[in-house]
Amino acid sequence: MNEELKLEFESDTDAGPLDEDYIEDTEDMLNLEFTPEFITFLKNHNGGVPKKRYFRLGKNVKVVEQFLCIFSNYKEDEKFGQFDIGVVWSQIEDRLNEFLIPFAALFPGDFLCFDYENGEAPTVVLWIHDQSGEGEPATKPVADSFEQFLAMLTDNGENS
Repeated sequence: MNEELKLEFESDTDAGPLDEDYIEDTEDMLNLEFTPEFITFLKNHNGGVPKKRYFRLGKNVKVVEQFLCIFSNYKEDEKFGQFDIGVVWSQIEDRLNEFLIPFAALFPGDFLCFDYENGEAPTVVLWIHDQSGEGEPATKPVADSFEQFLAMLTDNGENS
């Protein structure tokens, strides 16, 4: 991951060290492999609230509430368990498709997802919760890659 794309996070908002075995368990459950860039991101910030949390999508400003984590102790820890990628995916999977994997929670209930439909290099899309139906996800393109998305983040919603 490029040095300039590393984000600062609010203190005590990430789930702590990444359990390498649980990454594989999550990938097996989701039937995909995360990109090396995303795994590196998780190793540095396993979830968390970024200080730069705004991005523009068309004329609108969107707010990242929390990056999701991979957290093996999700059943015992309410604070971080609710933000585990597998937990979130299982809550909304009926309104996703087999190509969409959530990785960040947005205000007010939407998620940023990786879209693997075109292969191993997923794009980033906005999944719109109140427009998605069973088996019919409503999405909007956000970025061609995770790194491109990270570069879009600002501290005030203005273009950087």
